Amino acid sequence: MSLRRPGVVCIVFAMSFTATHLNGSVPVATARRGLTRDEVMTAIEVADLLHLPVSTVYYLAQRGEIPACRLGRAWRFLRPRIEEMLGS
Repeated sequence: MSLRRPGVVCIVFAMSFTATHLNGSVPVATARRGLTRDEVMTAIEVADLLHLPVSTVYYLAQRGEIPACRLGRAWRFLRPRIEEMLGS
């Protein structure tokens, strides 16, 4: 079973190409800067940073006490937001 969906890439490229050529500007999707691996953290990395057990990091994320985003079953944390939270 293949997990790749080649049709999606073609559609996105076609939409981007069309939007650029129709109005002469860069589409919003290509104007944004992507996140790097250093900016996105896992619960284990946050636990190491905060000197907390991983279970506590999950608990705080579920309660909304630390900034986090749930992607399926995985939690992800943005380093700038965690550092901002620590600074305040």
